[in-house]
This record gives sequence, structure tokens and C-alpha cells, in this order.
Amino acid sequence: MINAGKYNKQITIYRTEVVEDADGFQTTVNTIILQPYVHVKTTKGFTLIANGTDFEKAFTNFTIRYPETQIDRDMLISFRGKTYTIEYLNNIDEANVELEIQAKEVTH
Repeated sequence: MINAGKYNKQITIYRTEVVEDADGFQTTVNTIILQPYVHVKTTKGFTLIANGTDFEKAFTNFTIRYPETQIDRDMLISFRGKTYTIEYLNNIDEANVELEIQAKEVTH
């Protein structure tokens, strides 16, 4: 049984596409795919140091209820004003109940 209370934050999953506007210019359009509630888990700095891992390898894990909408690695995530790339998708226990999304913050 899933504790629905653990999904207490919301993200936006979207796809970025380059399209031609009415004047014939190329413009970027963000198309919202899904806005699920999530359980968020970040990698702690201590864990990265203990494992001798570079801080650039820090991921944020977003766990959502398994969606009917197909999600892929070409999509982006918006959470609390930050943008994340999807690095890995994991159907937990292959049960189609929860989907774990490992994401990496986009830094400019």
C-alpha cells in the first residue's frame, strides 16, 4: 500500500520544441506533459563525500505514481524554479505502481 501523503510536492514535466512562429522565426515552446505530485529525495553531501563521488554526479530522485502518460529522457522537469534533465527512469519493482525519476539539475 502506498502512503499518498508522501507525494507532497508538485513538479512539471515538459517537452521543449523549436517551432516556427507566425512571422517565420524559430521559437522555443514548452509543452506540459504532466504535473504530478511527487516524493523528493536528494543525495546528501555526506554520501557523496563518503563514496568519493564528484558533486556533479548528485541526483534528485522524484518518485511519482506510475503515469498513464509516457515519460522519456528527452523531457525536462521544473521544480521550485529549477530545471532538471531526466537521466534515468525506474519502474519500481516492475509493478507499474511507482516511477522513480533520477534527475540532474541544469546549471548554466
